Order: sequence, then C-alpha cells, then structure tokens
Amino acid sequence: MPKGSFADAYLEYMGGQDMGTADFFVQAADLEEKAARFGWSEDQLWFVRRMTNSHDLFHVIAGYDRDIVGEVGVDAYTAGQIPLVALRLLLLYFFFLKPSSPVAWTSYVLRAYRHGRATPNLACVDYEAMLALPLDEVRRKIGAKTVQEAHPDGLPRTGKTLRRLERRIKSS
Repeated sequence: MPKGSFADAYLEYMGGQDMGTADFFVQAADLEEKAARFGWSEDQLWFVRRMTNSHDLFHVIAGYDRDIVGEVGVDAYTAGQIPLVALRLLLLYFFFLKPSSPVAWTSYVLRAYRHGRATPNLACVDYEAMLALPLDEVRRKIGAKTVQEAHPDGLPRTGKTLRRLERRIKSS
C-alpha cells in the first residue's frame, strides 16, 4: 500500500510487518459459543467478528494512541459509536482513574465519547475499499475528526494510577 495510506497507517499502528493477528482475542471471546447461545445467524456472527476486529481501526481513524490514555480514549469513543450498556458502564469506571494534568480527565473522557458520537457509524464503513486511500481522505470521506480536532486542549499525561494500570494490563 502507498505511504501515507490508511493501510500504511494501520500497519504502522499495529507494529509493522511482524504484527500479530486479532485471532487470539476473537478466540478468547468464544463467539461461536455466544452465537449458539443467542441464536445468531451466520451473518450476525460475521458482523460481530468484524466489529471485534475493528478496535484497532478505530484507533487509526480517530487518532488515539496505543498507550493507556489512548486506550481509554478509544474505548470512550467506541461507547459513543455503539450504544451498549457495558460500554457506557465502562465510562463510569474511567472517571475514577486519575492521570496527571494538564488536561482535566473527566473532560477528556467526555470529549472522547462525544468524538465517537459525532463520527458517522463506523460499522458501516467499507474499510477494504479505503485501504489504499490517504488517511486524511479516509477521515474526510467517513466524516471523522482527528484526535487533535476532538481534543483542542490536548491530551492528559499518564499519571501514577494510569501507569500502574498500564503495567498490570501489559503483564497479564
């Protein structure tokens, strides 16, 4: 894919040519068992799998980094995109985390949520058709703001609580 393309940005975000796959996470989610339990059709299962694999695409489109501040940002963004109670409850948990300044944490989480709400539904995007396009053009076509546009005051820095949480996540 061309330099500066959506695919190039995604590959770089994922760690380059030696990136892993999301297969581990899809297997851990045990989607086939859930599909059987809830009576999902093959089309519904395909859609859930696709959305499960879209988390990192959301990172690239919205511009949230891979660090803990970026993960909280993209999870709040996703809660704005997908109206699931579990995602909204996760927002409440985020409010209790305390990073260091200069940006107010609650404001950051709310802006990330609103960033997701303001972005047209990413579940409807034909990602494969946009892989070769420049990332800025993809954002324009989708109607997605950059992280800088959504957070004009900047992003919070990782404080003690978030660094501790990030270390726990990495060690598990």
